Amino acid sequence: MTVGAPLLAACGSGSDSGSGGGQVVFADYGGVTDEGFKAAYFKDFTKETGIKVVTANADMARYIAMAKAGKSQWDTIDADGFAVVSLADRGLVQKLPPSVPRSDAVTGKYRDYSAGGYTQSFVLTYRKSAFKTAPTSWADVWDTKKFPGKRGWPNYYIATAEAALLADGAREADLYPLDLDRAFGKLDKLKPAMTIYDSYAAVTQGLQAGSVDMALLPNGRAAVLAKEDPDIALMWEQNIFYPWSGLTIPKGAPNTEETAKLLALMQDPKRQAAFAEKTYYGPTMKAAYDLIDPEVAAELPGTPEHEALAVTVDTVALAAQTDEYIKRYSAWVAK
Repeated sequence: MTVGAPLLAACGSGSDSGSGGGQVVFADYGGVTDEGFKAAYFKDFTKETGIKVVTANADMARYIAMAKAGKSQWDTIDADGFAVVSLADRGLVQKLPPSVPRSDAVTGKYRDYSAGGYTQSFVLTYRKSAFKTAPTSWADVWDTKKFPGKRGWPNYYIATAEAALLADGAREADLYPLDLDRAFGKLDKLKPAMTIYDSYAAVTQGLQAGSVDMALLPNGRAAVLAKEDPDIALMWEQNIFYPWSGLTIPKGAPNTEETAKLLALMQDPKRQAAFAEKTYYGPTMKAAYDLIDPEVAAELPGTPEHEALAVTVDTVALAAQTDEYIKRYSAWVAK
């Protein structure tokens, strides 16, 4: 857990805005999603309300610790759906007011505790010139004879056990709860062919440079890379689909009313469409799909075509295993 003061960056100014004031401290992970939040939501929010949005470097452990203490420095965090499930079940986040529209993608009781963020898939990304035929399954990733070369992997557990289990023949219906012994046994077999990078950005650089021929990446980063390099392609078969991310307000948030206003604006389908066009991550309001440029929509997770090929993450089941999953992954990387 980070114990120092969070790095904060102002994303808007009230100097040219309407009436209002105050701020929202929004913790996120930088990169393309941060750019999308600013372009699709934060700029107009500040202009319309006079409320500044200040970003902080996201750290889920810190968010949890502050919520447990009932005195948070942050007002919300960009979080995966399974993390939101855990936060809500542990009583660490506030119930959203009626003014925040409920998301189409967020499921069950969690709709009352989390606004919708976006949808994403983790996909195999590869250099077309490296192989005679295109990979079409995670089993192909493990087949180093038919598909030789190095595999790039981020030093992050997301989608890793799922990919390994699918490569080992697990059916989607039987994927959760995750059989971590089986998953990490399968990962051991591929590890000699893997280059593990510290970040998604480093993975993309390795793929661009040809240091690796295939890599696990979030679809948004992969789509941007493919636009830049015509030799890069995505494998949508068995894309590991995270059906929603969420935005919560922790216990003890300093700016609850202002944050509720921001989350309400972020549920607007038109603005979600703009976010999707900027990032290639999908909307959590169904009406947004009708507003997205067809060329962009073809590259999004959650479309009927890509969902038909997807393996969908069970957010509730994954939430129950996350702590063990992280420990096992960290131990596996270190050995």
